[in-house]
Amino acid sequence: MCNSAVREDRMPGGRNGSAIYSLYKVIEERHSTSKSKNTCLDERSRWWLFQELIDIDRIDKLINLRGLRIAPLNDGREDLAPACQRLSRIGDEIVEQLVEWTKMLPFYCELPVEIHTHLLTQRWAELVLLSACFYSCSTAKRDDSPYDETAVSTTTVDGNEEVSFVDSALNMRLLQKRLSAVMGKPIPLEHVTREAGPLVEKFTSLLYSFSKMKITPEAYVCIKAITLLHYNTCSDGIESGNVEKSVFVRKVTHIQDQFVKALQIHLIQNQEGARLSDILTWLPMLHNASSVLLHSKMFYVPFLICKNPHRFAGQDQ
Repeated sequence: MCNSAVREDRMPGGRNGSAIYSLYKVIEERHSTSKSKNTCLDERSRWWLFQELIDIDRIDKLINLRGLRIAPLNDGREDLAPACQRLSRIGDEIVEQLVEWTKMLPFYCELPVEIHTHLLTQRWAELVLLSACFYSCSTAKRDDSPYDETAVSTTTVDGNEEVSFVDSALNMRLLQKRLSAVMGKPIPLEHVTREAGPLVEKFTSLLYSFSKMKITPEAYVCIKAITLLHYNTCSDGIESGNVEKSVFVRKVTHIQDQFVKALQIHLIQNQEGARLSDILTWLPMLHNASSVLLHSKMFYVPFLICKNPHRFAGQDQ
């Protein structure tokens, strides 16, 4: 079933409740003493790798989910599904976008479908939150430094309220407003708070810590690949005697190491941004927030907080 899920671009499913980032410290130590060796990597190859990852990311398509669009003002169309029905399919739509991204990764053909299925099953919630954080930081309109914490409490752009990086209560009201627009009817703030309060608080905190790191697009796509490639052998039922699968697990680790090296060199060359240690410290926060997202029925909360929903138009079905 899992194999067909990836092949057919369906939700692979699964829950990730274990602590999986204890090995990140090992990764950091493994690469902290190899700076001189890493700098010998071909710079042109790294540039093309970054460009390919940026080109396939298509973050706008992931953030602007069809299920979160607003009905036309003169909605006389019979083929437009009700908002509640569209929201119920958000999980499928999210994973369809992530599966499409996975199939375009430069290392996709190096691993069997079963491995990709396991990786995406374990990491999809973290990928969602990471993408939402980067989208919010890259699109926020501020008058001064793009990561000045004094300028991110609340802003407006073209009359639309923007996400707060520090005030979860403001983000709760923003979520209520945008969810009401999508549903086409008022949603009480008390209901939104009861259903999504912990998730909004966790996402706001995650967003603030992410914004402090000043992540570049190149670093973001590397972090996204590294996150996907963190293989959790404790939850896949692999037997120690399964030599073939163990080989592919080592292959995943090797590919992840290459992305860590590329990220490290990029960070060294951009000294005003984050350090590798900052990012590796932040990743457990990402995992903790993903656990809250996994236990929430409102997978779409990060999307509505970081992006004002579009209205159906043209040939949208």
